[in-house]
Amino acid sequence: MRRPALLVVLAAWLASAVSVQAQAPRALVVQAATEPPGLDLTATPASATAGVVLYNVQECLVKVDAHGKLVPWLAERWHTADNRHYTFFLKKGVRFHNGRELRAADVKFVIERAMNPETKHPYPQYYANIGDIIVKDDYTITFSLKAPAANFLLNLARQGSVIYPREAVDTLKSAPIGTGPFTVADWVRGDKIVLKRNPEYHVKGLPKLDQVTFRFIPDPNAALAALKAGDIDVSLFGLGPEHVADLKKDGRYEVIVGETTNDVVMSMNNSRKPFSDVHVRRAITHAINKADVVKLAMFGMGRVIGSNVDPLNPYFVDLANAVPYDPARAKKLLAEAGYPDGFSAVLKVAPQYYYTVRAGEVITDQLKKVGVNVKIEQIEWGQWLDRVFCRPASGCKEPDYDLTIIGHAEAWDIGNYANPKYYFRYDSPRFQEIYARSETTIDDKARRDLYVQMQRMLADDAPVVFLFIHPRLVAARKGVTGLWKDLPIPSADLSEVGWSPAR
Repeated sequence: MRRPALLVVLAAWLASAVSVQAQAPRALVVQAATEPPGLDLTATPASATAGVVLYNVQECLVKVDAHGKLVPWLAERWHTADNRHYTFFLKKGVRFHNGRELRAADVKFVIERAMNPETKHPYPQYYANIGDIIVKDDYTITFSLKAPAANFLLNLARQGSVIYPREAVDTLKSAPIGTGPFTVADWVRGDKIVLKRNPEYHVKGLPKLDQVTFRFIPDPNAALAALKAGDIDVSLFGLGPEHVADLKKDGRYEVIVGETTNDVVMSMNNSRKPFSDVHVRRAITHAINKADVVKLAMFGMGRVIGSNVDPLNPYFVDLANAVPYDPARAKKLLAEAGYPDGFSAVLKVAPQYYYTVRAGEVITDQLKKVGVNVKIEQIEWGQWLDRVFCRPASGCKEPDYDLTIIGHAEAWDIGNYANPKYYFRYDSPRFQEIYARSETTIDDKARRDLYVQMQRMLADDAPVVFLFIHPRLVAARKGVTGLWKDLPIPSADLSEVGWSPAR
């Protein structure tokens, strides 16, 4: 019996539709608040760059996973007998995006380039303890350290330690090549960066997406509108805390509220008067009601802190009340420092990060009550990096600012306070000595004791005003899977993100 022609055509159409649906590209559009100043992780410390590139485009020998644990990655394993000599055994068959296989010589080149002062790497201190780097064969490499280094493996998992081919150095700024699950397909300045699936990725079954588009939308309200209009699928960085409650009630979205390593601080230029005086810095800290800053600038979302170490760190000590809100004490300290009538200062902020302006407005009102008159100056992110952060590549010699507010997203970054050339310009030989000991102390209890000392010293010396930990705030359309809850490292790792089958 012959089937009617209409049924045959209908069956063919349905089969074709199913086939097209199965072959439809698995794409995701994510929002980020800030466009990277460049894509070279060996040239910029910007977390906006790490958010796009780290673990997505370029990878490291070691990786920090979603739970904050160090796991083997481009190195399938490592061995050390004395915490001085580390031998890494590379995963075989890993290919760079240009098709060439990763070899131990590439690792040696990358790390030695990071150690070279002429390259102006943003994190030279991570590699200062490395002595010799010995390539034993194509897949085996040994690092000999000058002294035991507690953070050696962590440093090899950070954004400055991504592995890339020697021949790609000149393209790192705009078209980085690595071993990651995605390649950089397009960058439309001021709008978006498009990543494409790496078909030869070394982890079987990953990535789950064919394409990821990062859309740069700095304003939280605009990000919310884009999410509700369907223009983006996920708000990764930049969701306003004021939107969380309403989005949680909307069944179309999943909201993630987690922890981060992003400690938001108001930095004071310790090399510039009056902030070179510890009494003034303590006075400024006493004058700021941090709980109100979180309440008014962050709608109550964020954890008040009193020192550098974040709650995701096992050495965290809660010092939120170490220098409590006390305007009377602030006025007394200012008078003792020779400023009974207060003084004036400028607070430079980059509005690309919404919390900088919001927190700044709250803080200027609070400081006015103790006689410190602060003017807010908004500057572009690139100018902030060049003039305030004083990145070496800009030729900057001295940071040009009185006060500034920014979040420091990098984990385990207390070493910044041991660097007198860092833009804080905090110079404490005692702190530097304790930090140096902590870096060579392998025993966990002894190292924790040193970290406690450093945290208390920072609270007392007040090189910055430690404000709050910025929470991880993510909103995604229902059906998006694999997003990290917490952010133990500043990476928007999308390698395992995908869409549920019911999409």
